[in-house]
Amino acid sequence: MKPFSPFITNLAILVIVFFSTFSSPSRAELPNLSSSKDERSLSNPSYVVGQHWFRQINGSQAVIAFPPAYNYVRQALATILPHTGLDNKMVEITLLNSTQSNAFVIPGNHLFIYSDIMEMITDEDMFYGLLSHEVAHLDLNHYERQTQFSSQELSKTLVMIGASIAAAAAGAGPDATSALWIGGMANQAENTLTYSREQEQEADRQGRRYMKAAGLNPQGMNHLFKAMLKALLGRPQLEFLSTHPLPKTRIADSMSFQKEESILKQKESSQNFLFFRATMLAYRAILSNRIDYVLLQSIDNEDAYNFAQALVAYLEQSPQKALTFLAKIHTQNRFVSYLKALSLQSDGQKKAALKVVQNVLNLAPNDLSFGTLYATFTHTKYTGSQAPRYLYEKKQVWEADIAYYRYQHNIPMALNYKALLDFNLGQDKEAQRLLFRALQDAKDKDKASIRRTQSEIDMIKEAEKEEGIRDD
Repeated sequence: MKPFSPFITNLAILVIVFFSTFSSPSRAELPNLSSSKDERSLSNPSYVVGQHWFRQINGSQAVIAFPPAYNYVRQALATILPHTGLDNKMVEITLLNSTQSNAFVIPGNHLFIYSDIMEMITDEDMFYGLLSHEVAHLDLNHYERQTQFSSQELSKTLVMIGASIAAAAAGAGPDATSALWIGGMANQAENTLTYSREQEQEADRQGRRYMKAAGLNPQGMNHLFKAMLKALLGRPQLEFLSTHPLPKTRIADSMSFQKEESILKQKESSQNFLFFRATMLAYRAILSNRIDYVLLQSIDNEDAYNFAQALVAYLEQSPQKALTFLAKIHTQNRFVSYLKALSLQSDGQKKAALKVVQNVLNLAPNDLSFGTLYATFTHTKYTGSQAPRYLYEKKQVWEADIAYYRYQHNIPMALNYKALLDFNLGQDKEAQRLLFRALQDAKDKDKASIRRTQSEIDMIKEAEKEEGIRDD
């Protein structure tokens, strides 16, 4: 990440001081502010604000782009979400590659997980503890409950200051690395200004209730706090602990909060968790000068270790080396198959790559990740029956559509889907420019599709204007 100017740093500090001075947290019991509306609707102000920043952060070069990892987190969340009071049982996910240990949520059901935190999360129970805690922040409406006590105008001012910082950091055009910095600022604001220690404790307790209801081991959260306490001894700053109660306090609270009639025994972590963790640590290792050392110290499972080495090799554009490591793996799952297909394709072994994809689709014909790979490899239109709901899925479909229309020499439609992709990565002006070009050059039969895209983007922009996020 490029260094930021003193002006940006000072302005960021000003935001924190400004809001800290005028915000007034309260301990009073508050109503469920979103109980009568969909958390993920343009009629929900919190969603509009959260979705805006979600798009900005997803424009970062630090976003981890490996669909099987997202599929795993989505399935893990599906274990917890039915036991919450959230109206919309859908949480958008973004995985970020970072040297900081963190996980946080923003309004509108958006979850962010940094790769570095997976060094301390060594088993699946701990990971469920992390997810349960973060989902509890959403379910308990902590953002809404806190801002209820801040004036509406102050909230709008903070949003506009944030937008100014983003514009200054980005310069003349969109800067992907600055988007990650914006995410860090958003997280700092959430931790420092929004989530009090009292709310953190409330989220811990509610998270344990979810785990019990879902048949998970609630001790996983205790193990997480112990790992955080241990990490404090070796790190100058642990971002996840910013303004949070000390881990030892949270462990003590977990033991005194409620006596468990029976404690589930810790289960072995699932194969998918081991490969998810290996994915995150592979990305994290790339940020280090000692990749082999980092992976050897962090990953005990031999197959997961070889997978991580293969993923590092692929990311470093060495597909043959990646295939060498993949050949050592005995486990067969979506993580291995997806990376193998990518590596074979990158190595020029197109028939072999397509065979790997087809083998998965023969067993799971509606698998979106492999369906979009098939479309990309064969230059065909994605026609899978599984409609994309999450941004990471939509990105896969849009990228396949872009490749298809380019292959068909239909540049206007390729620009249409590129505009959708760019807009959802926070590049609003570029998206608008592409749509203008697309509509100018499109054939009559395609103009309706392009206008629908324009209408969809206009609706979102209008909702953001109403919330004071934009003035263009």
